Amino acid sequence: MARFSSLEYLRSALAAGQLSRRELVKRASILGVGATLGASLIAACEDDDADDTEDVGVDPDDDDDVDVDDTDDDVDDEDPDEPDDDLDDEPTDERVPKITVGLGADALTLMPTSIVDWTTGIQISHIFDRTMMYDPDDNFAVGPWLCTLEIIDDLTWELELVQDDIAFHNGEILTSEHFKALIDWNLDPDNESHYHERLNTIEEVEIIDDQTFRLHTSAPTPILIQRLVAVEPISLEHWEEVGDEGITNDPVGTGPFVFNEWVRDEHLLLDRNPDYWKHDVLVDQVEFRYIPEFSSRLAAMLAGEIEVVKDVPVDDVQRVEDSDDARIESIPSSRVNYVALVNNRPDSVFEDVRVRQAINYAVDVDAIIDGIFQGEATKMAGALSEVNAHVNPDIEPYPYDPDRALELLEEAGVDPNELEITMDAPQGRYPMDVDAAQAIAAELGRIGITVNVQYNEWGTHLDKIVNRETGDMFYLGWGPALEAQGTLQELFVEDRTYSGFGEPELEEMINEAITIVDPDEAQELWNEIQVWVHENAGWLFLWQQHDIYAVANHVDWQPRADEFMWMGDARPRNA
Repeated sequence: MARFSSLEYLRSALAAGQLSRRELVKRASILGVGATLGASLIAACEDDDADDTEDVGVDPDDDDDVDVDDTDDDVDDEDPDEPDDDLDDEPTDERVPKITVGLGADALTLMPTSIVDWTTGIQISHIFDRTMMYDPDDNFAVGPWLCTLEIIDDLTWELELVQDDIAFHNGEILTSEHFKALIDWNLDPDNESHYHERLNTIEEVEIIDDQTFRLHTSAPTPILIQRLVAVEPISLEHWEEVGDEGITNDPVGTGPFVFNEWVRDEHLLLDRNPDYWKHDVLVDQVEFRYIPEFSSRLAAMLAGEIEVVKDVPVDDVQRVEDSDDARIESIPSSRVNYVALVNNRPDSVFEDVRVRQAINYAVDVDAIIDGIFQGEATKMAGALSEVNAHVNPDIEPYPYDPDRALELLEEAGVDPNELEITMDAPQGRYPMDVDAAQAIAAELGRIGITVNVQYNEWGTHLDKIVNRETGDMFYLGWGPALEAQGTLQELFVEDRTYSGFGEPELEEMINEAITIVDPDEAQELWNEIQVWVHENAGWLFLWQQHDIYAVANHVDWQPRADEFMWMGDARPRNA
């Protein structure tokens, strides 16, 4: 695909008539060579023999290239205020040339609907479109995106595409077959998808026609509408050609950006989709750059190398505000931060509920929020935050009471001075995560417990949780957490991917709640479940995360409570 990204190409494109002189000077400026060198290129091209300009290295099969035969010969006479439709994939003053997003970790894959991980998912969602979407204007209720949805009965869901001409990046038209293929792939346990357990009540995907299909479930599954948010269809032609591994290295979706390159542990580069079905994309290129250390990410932001950074530490907010090129955008997130007290392994000290309760009494969460986060977090009473639609507002948080913690340990026959535990924590994934983990260890140290903190790179941290290889506790953030089942089932049912907890009584309650279609009846049981989790101290309950972003002043982009850090609707600021 023609990129207009080198001086040699600019020269050839001008000579071929693909680029006006005005646009060449603008392109040269973007490349950092200035108008003077751009003018010299123009002069050089005027001296070239016209016959030498026929072969300029343009791929004739590339739909994004301009047809030389259709180019107006009088390109110098064009109205500078009139858009040139033939140059639709060139940057203009009405689009952002590039947005670089600084992330602390690489994507784990580019295969959609396969791995549950925010860092991976947010990058994939720029290439692929979601079937349904959370609507921030409707309290994050799930609404149409690729499809509309109708519930036929408790076991039957009908979906219909919103348009009949939605195209993949390779030109293939999206149909019902694409959804069936992806869902069937997830239902095959041999593929080891994280979404297998989330979609496995689907017994059949019935094709009605090219635009309509039905999902038949084995049991009532009220949460299925939320699960469909993660279903992001793949080009079948491309998938059949390259296989699963090929999708990881060369993905083809219907999304606002087209895959360019992925250099593992360095960056993912995506280009604007000029034919995006939903709306005009106003960003020419998006780069996700992987910088594990936040201080390095922030330095890159303040140096003008990065446009968006998430999870700015509160200590650095003023530095951003004082800069001339960036600003702070913050929002209370739906993400919850907690420490799992692993009780689902032999000889765990956390098998005893009194020890789990003691941990909650021993940690002064308010002091950590005030000291480390400077108030930019909200203390959790239970497992669901205040923005979760199913939160039980009657639950009160554990108070800080170290004396009560010591009493409970004595009742459990545990000498805190002889108790040594290991906590796994990520490094650079969540706001102030290293400092928070150290503070938690210090709080427990005040009552005599020795906590050895093992800091992990993000991918390693997830692997240890999934493979049940963490220490006695692990620190994790969970989100977007906008309804009950997505948190309570995923994190308190023993065999779920990220769970560190297991109690038969609790699992029985959860398994009943997830089948109740009546919302009022379901809420009653979810309230009971939250009380059980709180009283039995399923976690060390911490805080609802506040998301603090640094955003370049020339970019118009607003964060969302569901953490959908999507550049598909970003635009130039003050354009």
